[in-house]
Amino acid sequence: MNKINFKKQYRIELAKTLSQHWYSVYGINNKGKEKFLGHFVSVTTILNAYPTSEHLVKWVADQGFHESRQIRDEAGRSGTKIHIAIEDLIAGAELEETGYTTEEWVKINSFADWYEEYNPEILATELAIFSKKGKYAGRVDCLAKINGELTVLDWKSSKSIHESFPLQFSAYAQAIEENTDLKIVQTGCLQLGAQNKNGYRFVIYPEWRDHYEVFENVRTVWEYDNFSSKKNPKEPPVLVLPVKRKLKIN
Repeated sequence: MNKINFKKQYRIELAKTLSQHWYSVYGINNKGKEKFLGHFVSVTTILNAYPTSEHLVKWVADQGFHESRQIRDEAGRSGTKIHIAIEDLIAGAELEETGYTTEEWVKINSFADWYEEYNPEILATELAIFSKKGKYAGRVDCLAKINGELTVLDWKSSKSIHESFPLQFSAYAQAIEENTDLKIVQTGCLQLGAQNKNGYRFVIYPEWRDHYEVFENVRTVWEYDNFSSKKNPKEPPVLVLPVKRKLKIN
């Protein structure tokens, strides 16, 4: 869903990498012709440079490195299912419990409860954006009006709201303002399946411009870690692979 207008048309696709997330961005002119604008690192990859919480460090140590990665990957797959379910609900579909784990179904229902409570005006979902100035790209879960206030929203199925989340949302808000005539009032995080009476936790961040200043500092650290050292590559780790392959057999 997309009800907003961009100053210029573009197309964003996930680039092929073995590590980190990068996007390939193409500008589209009035005749529909595409021009490659460059590779842009994902917002979440940049935020890997944000200091890791003591709680997370302890959790990884308790679980073991490989086991913690497996748990993380499984949580990612479950989160994708939940995001798809939310998209379907917004589109008007009726979902059934079959096919979801109990935890997934609880989180899907918590989204429905939140939606019926706040009645947001949805303007766009799964919106691919990028910032030429900030040199990053990403995908926004939702842009909506909450009580008339233009809000960048993100659905989170994690067990807590991490300190880096508002920095992520601020980067999305900045990119939207850069590419449209919209003015973002606030950002928001909807934590699904929270352990409270609502079953969800909804946090609004009106000070997102302050958060963006912090994000810029984290980006500087990330760039230093990845591209400033002589041992590090100067180009993004994007692969150029053939779409077909056949052995040359004599």
